[in-house]
Amino acid sequence: MESEKILTLKAVILYIIKNSKTDKRDVYSIVKTAYFAQQNHLAEYGTQIFDDKITALPFGPVPSAVYDILKFSRGDKKPSGYQRDQLLFEVAKSIGFSKETFSAKELPDMDYLSASDIKSLDAAIAKVSKMSFNDIKSKTHGEEWTRASKTRTKLLDTVAIAREGGASEDMISYLQ
Repeated sequence: MESEKILTLKAVILYIIKNSKTDKRDVYSIVKTAYFAQQNHLAEYGTQIFDDKITALPFGPVPSAVYDILKFSRGDKKPSGYQRDQLLFEVAKSIGFSKETFSAKELPDMDYLSASDIKSLDAAIAKVSKMSFNDIKSKTHGEEWTRASKTRTKLLDTVAIAREGGASEDMISYLQ
């Protein structure tokens, strides 16, 4: 992954942390906020906010690199030596972790976020702030998660994510 794309991921994660309620700064809430923001942006604007593979894990779809960064931040994972992991580890240093809650050690670089990115991020933050763990789980275990969870790669399809996010048929055609 290019460093520019990693810096966008960093801006997204720091933005989510800085703008979420304290009780929604746990790993589950952050990865689901990132997922909902990505889904909304795909459905509304036909582009991704950040470049990441969405993987079907037992508790729902998860942006893989976002999850790795958070795992590095809380000390669960060490860099594997690959450049991608080392760059993600460097991003993780900008995130604090204590008592199951993440904090931002710096402000997000807003140069990496467009107005539409911010709109989708804000909508996702507001959505997750009103949801319980079970609400989030039920809203993210859709048909595409079910399909992907049965595959070897566990990867969700971008077009299907947008479709489940309410994308119009014109947007679906555009994405295809």
